[in-house]
Amino acid sequence: MACIAKYFVIIFLFNIFTSSVYLLDNDKRINDVKIIEDHEDAVVAHEKLKYHESAQKDIHDEGQEYDIDEIEQDNNDGLGDIDEIGDINGDEEEDEYQFPPLTRLDPEYVGQEVYLELVDGVRFRRITRAMKPPVFEIPGFLSDEECDYIIEAAKDNGLEMSALFGEDVEKQFDADLPLEKVTRVSQQTWLDGTHIGGEFWDRLQTRISKLTELPIDMIQRGEPMQVVSYKEGGHYHAHIDTVEYNDKPCCIQTGCGEKELTPEWKECCRLCRYATVLYYLQDVEDGGETAFPLADAKDKVLEEKFADDNNDDWHNLSYNCHNSSLVVKPKKGTAIMWYNHFVDTETGYLGEADLRSHHGGCDIRKGTKWIANNWISSVPFQDRFKRSLFYTGP
Repeated sequence: MACIAKYFVIIFLFNIFTSSVYLLDNDKRINDVKIIEDHEDAVVAHEKLKYHESAQKDIHDEGQEYDIDEIEQDNNDGLGDIDEIGDINGDEEEDEYQFPPLTRLDPEYVGQEVYLELVDGVRFRRITRAMKPPVFEIPGFLSDEECDYIIEAAKDNGLEMSALFGEDVEKQFDADLPLEKVTRVSQQTWLDGTHIGGEFWDRLQTRISKLTELPIDMIQRGEPMQVVSYKEGGHYHAHIDTVEYNDKPCCIQTGCGEKELTPEWKECCRLCRYATVLYYLQDVEDGGETAFPLADAKDKVLEEKFADDNNDDWHNLSYNCHNSSLVVKPKKGTAIMWYNHFVDTETGYLGEADLRSHHGGCDIRKGTKWIANNWISSVPFQDRFKRSLFYTGP
């Protein structure tokens, strides 16, 4: 009799457990559906903008068109992939990994060339283009085949209107501003190993680790790769890839729920992009340079630029592209790398944002432009044990 009683107790507990698991899974499915429905509404609204409707016709090769329904489905599929990267409502629990103290390349002079073996048996040139912040140009960082592969993967995943962290770029279009007054005019998508293959993704991250001299496990905890397409008239006025304030936790470690991917995101967290590696995926017939208006600027010039919030015309690269102190012409396969933050001298971890890292994409005067960005994220000392929401490894 005792054995029979134990048997029924075990069966009862098992039924409670399986019912709980089903309810949890069902709640997750309901939440996932709501997220996707909200995203669909946003995509439809974005597609109404004239610039982006015409851009969709030019995204694919000549003779091909982009079907709007396919775009929306691709974007929804992409959102599902992002959900797999990290819990969109993640918490700040700790894991065994510790973000490492930061290292920083220290060039000796503008024009310095250093040869690096980034791929076994192949040497690459790292050319110093600026000192403050250090900006490097690496010709041939990607092969032509790798560039083409990334572009095709981006097309397959679907592109949507490029966003601004903490701002609503759509309002600028709705205000009927001249195109040159709109901050960002382009389309984008996000890719990781689920889109371009784990082997390709691992190989690219290893190359980035060797270039930056930062640990591979730190590179793996950054954001997915952002791929951006510009057509004629497209641009991105001067900005920094991170944020200036440091009173909020890093977005790579912080789930913000419904605020994510909206202008309210900045109320919850901040971008902590220590460094940027940007790749040119094709040549541009005319225009599309990357400009650094404040590279190597003297302290007095820097103070003057930010003394008056109303005097920000220098941000507008439609007018001031070639007034910048550093202008890099896009060339297929070339990468440029720079730092967006200083290193905190006391802790060795993420320090203040470097305002000299302001940069942007100049107007496309003829042709199209494709680029990709990989951001190397770091964290302040006190958050070094918090997990990255984008890390999918063991």
